[in-house]
Amino acid sequence: MKKSLSILLAALIVLSVFSGCSSSQKAADTPEEAGTEAAEALSEAVSDVTASEFYSAYAEAKSALLNKLVDALSTNADTAMASLSFLGVSFAELYMLPASYFGLGEEAVLNALAILGSKDVTYTQDGNSYTVTYLDSNDQPCEFSGTYDPAGSLVCVGSTNGTENIHSEAYKTSFGYVGQFYLINDDGTTALYQYAIDGTDGNGTIGITSDAGQPSALTGGEPSDFPTGCAEWYSIYGTTVTGVTSDGTNVNFEFVPTDDAE
Repeated sequence: MKKSLSILLAALIVLSVFSGCSSSQKAADTPEEAGTEAAEALSEAVSDVTASEFYSAYAEAKSALLNKLVDALSTNADTAMASLSFLGVSFAELYMLPASYFGLGEEAVLNALAILGSKDVTYTQDGNSYTVTYLDSNDQPCEFSGTYDPAGSLVCVGSTNGTENIHSEAYKTSFGYVGQFYLINDDGTTALYQYAIDGTDGNGTIGITSDAGQPSALTGGEPSDFPTGCAEWYSIYGTTVTGVTSDGTNVNFEFVPTDDAE
């Protein structure tokens, strides 16, 4: 189970090389100067990141959190079935595939969507706004658009047959990332996935809500525990796992990684 999820994510999330640069700076004379210099350095680093690189870095951090939670929940007898809740989280990456190629040109997007059986792909870019149209594997017309803010956010909207059914947001924060993905299924049911990702080591929280209305837009200022407002949520920090299952059962246990248990 957990291996299949990991394989699925690895196949779907195309990770760009996250380029960075370092520069020497003189030591700050005061804590205030240190804080100012750190903020300026962060701003410069973020502004150099392309839309594709931003989303790929977010997806990679999200994948690390998801894989760690699946490992923890599936190896604990009381929560093994709860790991099935993350199947929808995994498949959400199918819808987000174009975002990994924003800024890389039409050919890159066309080749990526061809893997999913899509055709008649068009790609347009206007500054930091991107739009992809295509026919899906069922010959339904789809559109996926995104607006990237180099300060550290990407907001995407998707539609099928002219009806909006996907809304996604990702923001860089002081602790990592916050994000959410909202899907309206063909039968009218909905799914909401919210993420607070603490760094890149797989720590953070994922919230899941079914049959809810479209959530309020994120601001990037959400606290690291904001997904706990969902009906179902799971959090892992280090080896401590907490949460609430879909049937309202509280979760609290220490995860022993497989390598450590052997």
